[in-house]
Amino acid sequence: MLLKQSVLVKAIITEDFRTELLSKLRGAIGEIDLSVQQLENQGQRYLLGIDRSNIQQMLAVRQEIEEEKKKQELLKSQLNEKIKEVESLPAGVEYAQGNLEGLVEVNLGDDLTSKITHQEIVIRDGIIIEIR
Repeated sequence: MLLKQSVLVKAIITEDFRTELLSKLRGAIGEIDLSVQQLENQGQRYLLGIDRSNIQQMLAVRQEIEEEKKKQELLKSQLNEKIKEVESLPAGVEYAQGNLEGLVEVNLGDDLTSKITHQEIVIRDGIIIEIR
């Protein structure tokens, strides 16, 4: 029988890895900025189409836009914190990059605890260098 298992992927910090990760994080921030700008523009167009006598609807739309902008700003703040973290990491340390799902085969009589214990893959510049 095969069971799904979570596998932690850790990357060894190298200058290439740091540069690539920082580029992705900054790109994500740029996408958030663009999304907020588009949201604002769409909201303005929508508000122009609403009957001016319907103040409640205008306020509700404005509130939804502001709530979404706050969510996006929070995400942007978290990404900026991640950038600071990555910039401060010394070369050679392991950085938890994410999780993957793997399969593990179990059979009658197997020690389930030892089969599904925490698994890790360590990579350096995209190349697997260790499986734990």
